[in-house]
Parts: sequence; structure tokens; C-alpha cells
Amino acid sequence: MVDRTLLDVRHERSFLLLARIGMASLFVFSGLEKLTDPAGAAGFAAAFGIPVPQLAIPAAIVIELAGAAALLIPATCRYGAAVLALWAFGLNLWFHRFWAVPPDQWQMMIDNFFHHFVMVGGLLYVVVFGAGRPVTAAHE
Repeated sequence: MVDRTLLDVRHERSFLLLARIGMASLFVFSGLEKLTDPAGAAGFAAAFGIPVPQLAIPAAIVIELAGAAALLIPATCRYGAAVLALWAFGLNLWFHRFWAVPPDQWQMMIDNFFHHFVMVGGLLYVVVFGAGRPVTAAHE
């Protein structure tokens, strides 16, 4: 009897790459946004109480762009995912304090909090499972 699963093993790595591209896109966009307007990004960070934003923004650019690149490469995707998961988790707690906002901002803030929390969950899957199992001739 042939096992017919929802996702054929031959396509598993392609779908996992698409998932990693989707996750990396958030960090590429964010890193490039900071790179093209570092003063604006520093002002935004300062408004949220980030200490020494002039130094934090260049570090953020490196973390986001290097982490996204590492996430896309199968051999380094677990490391990139781990760094980005820690990064996103920390930033989520700092920037999306739904427990400390006025009622008119609560819904937007909690939505943003959980959107980022879901991203952390996806990154943790990559930390655990990596780029996926290798496709062998037996799968073809």
C-alpha cells in the first residue's frame, strides 16, 4: 500500500524554503527600512525608550539582515532562526506592551503582539527541524 500524505516528500523542502522566505521577508524589510532611514528608525526607537538608539539601530540592521540571510541557507537556517526568534521575542515584549496601553490602542497592540509571537513560533520550528530532511532517490 502506498502512503499518500498531504505533502509529497519530494516537495517538502520547497515548501519549507517558501516558509523560510516568508519569515525572512519581515526581517529583510525591517532591516532595509532602518538602513534607508537610520535617523527615523533611531527616533522611533528612542520614542519607545530604547537606550542609545544611534548604536542600537546599526546593530538591529546587522541582526535582521544577517539573520534573514542565514535563515534562507539550509546549512545555517537553524542558527539564523534562533537569533531571529530571540530578537523578535525581545522586541515583541518591548514594543507591543498591550497590558500597558490605553483601551483605544489595546486591540491593535495585542494583534501586533500575537502576530509577532506567531513568527517566533515559526522560527522555533526551524530551530528544531532545520531545512527539512534530505530528498533521496527512494523518495522520487
